[in-house]
Amino acid sequence: MHRRELLRSAMAAAAVSALPLKQAWAEDVQAISLDGNSITLNKADIRDFAGEIDGIVLKPDSAGYDIARQVWNRFWDRHPALIARCTSVDDVVTAVNFARSHRLLTAVRCGGHSMSGKSVCDGGLVIDLSYMNQVDIDVDQKVAHVEGGAQLGDMDRKALPLGLATTAGVVSHTGVGGLTLGGGMGRLQRRFGLAIDNVLGVEIVTADGKILTANAKENPDLYWGVRGGGGNFGIVTKFIFRLHSMNPMVINFGVRFPMAVAKDALKLYFDFSSGADEDLFILGGVSMREDGTGGVSIGGNYFGDPSNVDRVLKPLRDFGKATSDRVIPIEYVKIQRIADDGVNAPGKRRYAKGGFLREVNDDLITTLIERMEPMPSRSFSVGLLPMDGAPSRVGASDTVWAHRDASYNIDSTSTWAMDDTDVDEEIISWNRAYWKDVEPFTRGFYINQLIDEDQGQVNSNYGNNHARLVKVKNQYDPTNFFRLNANVRPTV
Repeated sequence: MHRRELLRSAMAAAAVSALPLKQAWAEDVQAISLDGNSITLNKADIRDFAGEIDGIVLKPDSAGYDIARQVWNRFWDRHPALIARCTSVDDVVTAVNFARSHRLLTAVRCGGHSMSGKSVCDGGLVIDLSYMNQVDIDVDQKVAHVEGGAQLGDMDRKALPLGLATTAGVVSHTGVGGLTLGGGMGRLQRRFGLAIDNVLGVEIVTADGKILTANAKENPDLYWGVRGGGGNFGIVTKFIFRLHSMNPMVINFGVRFPMAVAKDALKLYFDFSSGADEDLFILGGVSMREDGTGGVSIGGNYFGDPSNVDRVLKPLRDFGKATSDRVIPIEYVKIQRIADDGVNAPGKRRYAKGGFLREVNDDLITTLIERMEPMPSRSFSVGLLPMDGAPSRVGASDTVWAHRDASYNIDSTSTWAMDDTDVDEEIISWNRAYWKDVEPFTRGFYINQLIDEDQGQVNSNYGNNHARLVKVKNQYDPTNFFRLNANVRPTV
């Protein structure tokens, strides 16, 4: 037995040993079908299903169930009928076949970071890939083979010590699968493109339980669809990423300005970031803390020659009036973890809206600043990320991502304590009102920021690529089995 298989078997055995086996399948389980109807899962069927996979199957009274059902955005508190914690592609096939045979509502979980909570569901089956987190690096070919349940940090920790990297988000506990299938923005995108621009191929389990390879030569239509089409076409159990040579040491920089000069500071950010050196990752933001203090932050990383950093950052540091100013060398793998805590830590409630800016003007800056106000019990921030550089040099129809002409991605996010459910309505209403004023400056949105957009908004967001997506959906998922996503509805 290979070492990897041995480890998986040991892990699965340890997890199974924690279950109350004698009572494990003593009762039927009530569940929800794809159509939203109540159904009953027979205990014998569940027992057979659990016996066919090397991983474990959890039901509501199983040890570990409550932990396994939790997701990053604790606004969602959902209770699936079953959770299948898979350890191999064969486990995934078994889980898909079981769910399909019962027409069972099915969610797919990688890192559990879905803002809209679609990596868990009430009354359905969650196919959990988190045990499938192996990363193998081929140094000679500069590629990474990454299992679908790996987190971004798993990939970074393997690749960066070898002087290799690819675009992989900004929070290390994000799942590789969810981030990549939706497009995959990150610190390296201006140099190397989006995550989907670096996907060379995938292994995917489709709705009929088949294991397919999709790349430029095999199933090229499916390969096109998974690069920006979300989880609409199946469960990706392995990604092959192109890697790039990179110095593991980079420059981390950041300046922060008080709200008194917020408009001028935001203008500085847009002027500085527009057409900037592609060796720069430049994140801008306006934030308001729970205590009412706020300001404008401009920060990021410089990946070029360190001797040039003073020249490159001079416009920022000469602006003056900064309340903080840092420029330090740091390992990139540490930078990839620097945002893991605080507002990005698991265990908080969140609501966010986002979109793509096509142009920037004074009216936008005024709206962003003057509509912001403090609110007890929550933090609020607006993030701005340039979309120029390598992503803009890919054709709008080369991948599903139809927003190659965007100048910036913008998102507005409210974060509050997990137990403060009494302020949900107030906070969400405020955020929606804020976004209502900002939205006219945008067109389209990042599907990984999907929260409560309706089907019409989802369809139009795919732009001219939607018709082709429907054809791919019709071929690989005609029953819309995979529907908990930015859904492409089949027409057959």
